[in-house]
Amino acid sequence: MSAHAKSLILKAQDDLDLAKKHLDDEKQHDLVGYNLAQACEKYLKALCDMRGLEYPADEEGHDLDALMQVLEENNFAAISSHADIIELTPYNSTKAHIRPEDRLDLEEYAGYVENLKKLVGEQLRLL
Repeated sequence: MSAHAKSLILKAQDDLDLAKKHLDDEKQHDLVGYNLAQACEKYLKALCDMRGLEYPADEEGHDLDALMQVLEENNFAAISSHADIIELTPYNSTKAHIRPEDRLDLEEYAGYVENLKKLVGEQLRLL
């Protein structure tokens, strides 16, 4: 595995830990969502990296749907069952301000990120 993929996975874990630490703090909602989205972005990029796939490096590189499509188009079918994480894309900016009526249940989404992390772990064992 490349050092880059390893670094992405470690950083994703930091993002996930940070999100979980503040999960119960309503005032930190946007930040928790951002950390969860960042973890997803890094896990998806690590999965691309492990498969030697190019992924968008510009703004589109923050679009979780675009990253998932790269994996899907390259026959990584297992990623499709993780589509729920795409909903975190609006949070994936430091300037994100999610209106109260549009807020996701981030506790639920933290679970989806944990599932994505498990998938990454399984892929690591296959290398």
